[in-house]
Formats: sequence, structure tokens, C-alpha cells
Amino acid sequence: MANDRTYMKDAEEAWITKYRAALREIPVETSRSAKVRDALNRAYSVAISPIGRMLATSLDPGRWNKSAQPSQPKPVSQATRILAESNVKVA
Repeated sequence: MANDRTYMKDAEEAWITKYRAALREIPVETSRSAKVRDALNRAYSVAISPIGRMLATSLDPGRWNKSAQPSQPKPVSQATRILAESNVKVA
């Protein structure tokens, strides 16, 4: 009886060893749908990432305040004054 248990245990261990070796040798291939899904996810992230950054910067309220502020008056240069005076004289 003890002989049978030893044989069964050895046979079971041999089967487990053979099974693990077979798992290591045979690579598991991903399905075609998984490959397509991965490719679509990569394309989506490549396309959407820059668009998201553009929208994030354009929708930033901090940028709105900068553009809404009135600009400082710029001094009129001497050349512009001379042109303006000459146009008045001609008219």
C-alpha cells in the first residue's frame, strides 16, 4: 500500500513538472482582437493627447484674464506725427 502511494506521488510530481515545462515552452499568443484594441488605444492616445493639451491651455481661465486686460497706451513716434500732420495739410 505504501508502495502505491509513493508511486502515485512520484507520478503526480512528474506530471506537474512536465506540465510546467510545457507552459514555459509554448508562448501564449494574444488574440487578433486584443492586438487591434491595443493599436486603437495607442492611436487614440497619440491623437487625443495633443488635442487635450491644446484645449487645456485654451480653456485655462488664467489665460483669459491676460488677454482681457487692456493694453498700455503706446507713445506715438515722431515719424507717425509727421505723417499725420502732412495728411492734414494735404486734405
